[in-house]
Amino acid sequence: MLKYQTYMMKFTLPRLKYYLGDKMVETLIEWSPNNETLLTKSRLISMIDSLRGKSIFKDREFRKDLLLTMDPKEILCIRDNCLSAKEKAENDPIKLIDIIVKKTWGKNKTSCFLLNMWGITEDIFTTETVETNDISTIGMCSDHFYELLDYQYYIKQRALYNLNSGNLQERLFIHMPTGTGKTKTSMHTIVNYMNFTLKKQGLVIWIAHTNELLQQAYDTFVNVWGHLGDGECTAYKLWGNNDIDDLSNQLNGIAFCGLAKLMSVYDSNPALMERLKRDCRLIVFDEAHKAGATKTRTVVESLMRMPAGYENRALIGLSATPGRTTEASYDNSHLSHMFGNKLIHIDSDILNQINMGRLQALNTVAEENIIRYFQERRILSKITAEKLEYQTEFSSNELAILSQQLEDYGFEEKEFSDKQLQVFAENKDRNKAIMEKLRTLYNEKVPTIVFACSVPHAKMLSAMLTLEGIDNSLVISEMNPVERKKAIDAFKDNTNSTNIIINYEVLTTGFDSKNIRCVFIARPTHSVVLYSQMLGRGLRGPMMGGNEECLLVDIEDNLQAFDNESAFSHFNDYWRV
Repeated sequence: MLKYQTYMMKFTLPRLKYYLGDKMVETLIEWSPNNETLLTKSRLISMIDSLRGKSIFKDREFRKDLLLTMDPKEILCIRDNCLSAKEKAENDPIKLIDIIVKKTWGKNKTSCFLLNMWGITEDIFTTETVETNDISTIGMCSDHFYELLDYQYYIKQRALYNLNSGNLQERLFIHMPTGTGKTKTSMHTIVNYMNFTLKKQGLVIWIAHTNELLQQAYDTFVNVWGHLGDGECTAYKLWGNNDIDDLSNQLNGIAFCGLAKLMSVYDSNPALMERLKRDCRLIVFDEAHKAGATKTRTVVESLMRMPAGYENRALIGLSATPGRTTEASYDNSHLSHMFGNKLIHIDSDILNQINMGRLQALNTVAEENIIRYFQERRILSKITAEKLEYQTEFSSNELAILSQQLEDYGFEEKEFSDKQLQVFAENKDRNKAIMEKLRTLYNEKVPTIVFACSVPHAKMLSAMLTLEGIDNSLVISEMNPVERKKAIDAFKDNTNSTNIIINYEVLTTGFDSKNIRCVFIARPTHSVVLYSQMLGRGLRGPMMGGNEECLLVDIEDNLQAFDNESAFSHFNDYWRV
């Protein structure tokens, strides 16, 4: 128990319940109505730490409660070390506490002194998980290196053929299933293009929407360039608080740009935006099904524009789901047009011709279902589906909310509303069924990723597990990035007892963990894009460092049934393949 938590043990039970939240406490009491004694001080403190993390220190009321439990001598010590000369004249500990809690909370002398007394490191003020330089020089690498597999090499050669075609503003979209090495294949393509076509002149701009995706891409590039690159290369990190300050000279190398950061540069840093536009030679947009949004498209097209004197540039999109909706829609047509209506995908017939003798290839029927093809090759894991059922009676009001979905949308692509998801999230029978299954998975030591209905639902499931002494990681967007990374690392660590990771809208993309053996979809959805992204977290097969099989646990109220095999090819009609 950390030092600040020993101070929390002096809080009253009502006070601890207050910081956990009345609604959460009511839910937990309902979860164990005959055994409320489970809500002991130590368990409440553990749940507060799990659900609110170190962000709770931003709460002035919480800091005051902590100070009130401390010895008067400790309060005087804070006064002597942190307060001004006038404030040091005060000797009443209660009045001093009022003065201390009114101080600005942040990376300053008083806050850091308090954290030190409470046994907390100053990294709670860190907003980025990456502490390396904004700009790095990449040289030779001694790490273990894997060559491209046949289908990855095929995609690379197809992409390079188009990039080197001589066409102005070449555009293409690379479509590969989750778990088949999309990032690695892309980096081999980029390094070849930088070496032999660009001759290391000009800038490749890699765009992604999360820090996790950007860091994964950066690490992959460092490894590939270290083995295949021609000499040294400059890599720029343009996400979070990172920036590029020297704009006087041409930028050569590769820049990893966060989408939010790039939009901010577009709006408020014209000098840097102009530098990026002038030096850009290739744009690669990761998770490119998100690229069709109006503002995103505007920023990308501004980079593609070529005024007089500008060099040619190209655009590549990467995704396992090359569409924005499952309907025949303007959005899908718009997205395909943005990438030249040109889809580069894996062709099992051509791979057979590469890997087999001519006669054998002619007499072999190519597997058209690319997901099944990769499962047979053990590159993707085989999915074992389990439908989780529960018996319940919805109230008339809940039924009215849920039936509105059917009335308005007729089971089409439109997603469930927040109110509808809340009905599912708060259903006791549903949550009981979820918990029973999670308890079984935990006892069987099956690493499981859970997709919750909402942030409150994710917190509730995490609290229920914590109440039963089941270790779990909670990952939600409101968490500090440092805490979020620690939660993810705890799940990925095979020596750690944390085998369950619960999230909402954070780990659908950019999360790569080789140990996942179960994907638990507790969130109803009508979106084949979202569904395939969630399922994709468990698709890494044994040839890619993953598992032979992955269990999919889906709840019966996920009204729209999805076939992952057909979902992958759902959008092909929009593309020239």
